[in-house]
Amino acid sequence: MPTGYWETEHLLRPADITVVGAGIVGMSTALHVKRARPEALVRLLERAPLSSGGTTRNAGFACFGSAGEWLDDLDAVGPHALQGLIRMRAEGLAELIRLLGAEALGLRWTGGWELLSPSEEDTQLLDRIHAHWKTLQDLAGDPLHAALDHLHPAADARPALEWDRDRAEALGATHAIHLPWEGMIHTGNMVAAFHRALDDAGVQRLHGVEVKGVSSSPSGWTLDTNVGGLHSQRIGLCTNGLVAHLVGGLEVRPVPNRVLVLRVAPGSLPEGTYHIDRGYLYMRTLDDRHVLFGGGRHWGFELPLPPGRDEATEAQWDDRLLAASRHWIQSEEVTHRWTGWLGVGPDRRPLIGESQPGLHHAVRMGGMGVAIGAQVGRELAANLLKA
Repeated sequence: MPTGYWETEHLLRPADITVVGAGIVGMSTALHVKRARPEALVRLLERAPLSSGGTTRNAGFACFGSAGEWLDDLDAVGPHALQGLIRMRAEGLAELIRLLGAEALGLRWTGGWELLSPSEEDTQLLDRIHAHWKTLQDLAGDPLHAALDHLHPAADARPALEWDRDRAEALGATHAIHLPWEGMIHTGNMVAAFHRALDDAGVQRLHGVEVKGVSSSPSGWTLDTNVGGLHSQRIGLCTNGLVAHLVGGLEVRPVPNRVLVLRVAPGSLPEGTYHIDRGYLYMRTLDDRHVLFGGGRHWGFELPLPPGRDEATEAQWDDRLLAASRHWIQSEEVTHRWTGWLGVGPDRRPLIGESQPGLHHAVRMGGMGVAIGAQVGRELAANLLKA
């Protein structure tokens, strides 16, 4: 794409730091860098009008995991690393609140619940939860209190997990485990608040710019994009599971998740967030007439990377989600449906590092971008500034 004098000499002149990917991690990174170095030209690139990964397509859970998810993590990484993950999530949510404010996020401390059905899998999971109950309480309680006591309106001496017979009976579950520290945000409000903060700070935010590759140059790095070559002293890659075409050797892969919004009868679902099938399925209230129900990546459906589509597979996935939702709620119609992309790997720990001098990355959010994204962005910003 040819560029003129005003573009090459000013609008697209070489940047000090370029952040690729305008999700929670990328926006947090750019904001932290610019606030630390107001004189620097900090450029944020995003190929889509908003974002094409997970940030504008998440469920808006302000969560730290459920008992079933923690048991998976305990098996994968052990107790010390599990406590570190919970601490990172709690501190990450606190960082997001500090960065934008609870009101701007639309944050509501509704609480969350893990729902168990009579299935054989959930019966086995229940036995494991009973066996590890004290361990999970001890591992999760301290980091939740340390990070959120000053932010949560009902912190007191709340444990990490509580049995809730009333919620189980209300939803037809065999058991329900209350997650009292959990809440929900309004994802649209969060992204709008990020955009205001970035613009106020003076970050150059360019949407519709697709980065096809990066290469080193005498002055730093060149980004091959659909608007031509852009130059930067340092780069921060924040494209989560979609990073492989920019840098190799990272243990992260893109995984799709489907999400439905269901119109329901008033009062069909008590307000809150809900974890089902060890977090592979989830639902939350949006308002009195709408429920978000999503997940299903454990079912093995495959979709092409964005902007590709496979409408037949999407329809099959949606039918299975709708069937799963009927175990918990009855809906009148599907009002919205979409795909979000996660970055996952052998465990849920993010990857933050430097592939080559000046080429940094922060990827593999493991489905926990809302909880950890702002803190990961802060760490990546520190690495970029240190370099």
